[in-house]
Amino acid sequence: MFLRKSLLGVIGIILALGMVAFAQEPQPQNPPSPEGALRGERMERRREKHRERLGREGMRRHKGRDGIGRRGPGMGHFGRELNLSDAQKEQSRAIMQRRLESTKVQREELFRLREKRSAGTFTAEDEARAKALHQEIRASMEGARTEMAGVLTAEQKAKLEEAKAERKAKHEQRKKERGERMKERQELRNKPQ
Repeated sequence: MFLRKSLLGVIGIILALGMVAFAQEPQPQNPPSPEGALRGERMERRREKHRERLGREGMRRHKGRDGIGRRGPGMGHFGRELNLSDAQKEQSRAIMQRRLESTKVQREELFRLREKRSAGTFTAEDEARAKALHQEIRASMEGARTEMAGVLTAEQKAKLEEAKAERKAKHEQRKKERGERMKERQELRNKPQ
């Protein structure tokens, strides 16, 4: 009887030690697929761009639900480039604040619709309502831009148009690069292995 118990105890200890030794062995790594490698490269490029942006612009707080950032409503980064006077900054803040207040109800309804979509209870009527709300908000913000343009001097307006053109050119360049990357990815996927 004693021999049987001790034999079972020794076998249990051997099994436990064997499991520990097996768990500590390095597991073989599967080589990444070309698609996985591309995804990793894409994520690394995004991280690098994000680091560059943070380095250039510093840490900025994201805008909250009310659309007002740390610096308050106004011309955004264009305001800094245009060297607005204090009076112009105050006018643009007042314009944006008034426009934000006028669209608060629409933005809150959009937020509720977004929650509905997340919950999976979004209907076709909700989709139509969301589009209408987006149009109303877009029209209001376009009116704000027009109103703020009236605050600018002729020189500032020229600078603003130049900055917009530059921004559009950069956007087109990024769009072109993105298309080229997508084409490369598609070629890699279609390439026989």
